[in-house]
Amino acid sequence: MSDAPLALPVVSAREIASRQVLLALAVRGSPMAAAHTVPGQYARLTLEDGVARQFVIASPPASPTLEFLLKVPPERVATLTALGPGDRVQVGRQQGDGFPMAKAEGRPLLLVGVGSGVAALRSVVEHVSPRRTAFDEVTLLYGVRHQSELAFVDRFGAWAGHGIKVVPVVSRPTPGWDGATGYVQHHLPRSFAKPARVCVFLCGLPEMDKAVAAALLERGVGPDQLHRNW
Repeated sequence: MSDAPLALPVVSAREIASRQVLLALAVRGSPMAAAHTVPGQYARLTLEDGVARQFVIASPPASPTLEFLLKVPPERVATLTALGPGDRVQVGRQQGDGFPMAKAEGRPLLLVGVGSGVAALRSVVEHVSPRRTAFDEVTLLYGVRHQSELAFVDRFGAWAGHGIKVVPVVSRPTPGWDGATGYVQHHLPRSFAKPARVCVFLCGLPEMDKAVAAALLERGVGPDQLHRNW
């Protein structure tokens, strides 16, 4: 397809977590439908402020919509959630190699992300779910500061139903939170039965990436088993 951006129709735009808007664009019949081939790819969006920015695609390949998790300042939430049918958003061609899904097949798959980095991992989980028998154990460690920032909570039950373990981790919990606390690196498995078989996908802040990688290397996971989508 051409590198020129396309104006894709808006299907919906809703705030699914604090200051995080899930934007869904209709892609069926567009050249972009065939260009999204692997979880972890990204594209440039030009939103209402006229600035083109890069966002990871949160929907799985072959989805009839391209979905993006937009983390924005509070003052922009209302403007973005006002988008709907009849509106269009300029989207550039999908880019990036994404995650190496073939390397994960038949192996334990550990997904670790923080903040809006969960968007790339959500694409992985939604891709894996209908193909669950092709993978060994699948675990998602997802860290945020406050529980109000957890996105895709409405999908956690469905993912668990597909045998995917979801561990949300909150570093600055407020009263009422009874889940895991601290940072994602504190909740990695203490050991692996066969560390050389584990496949790890990482997406998030450099500090998280560095801490998780160091902890996994100590557990016998090799650097060539750690994969990023960039």
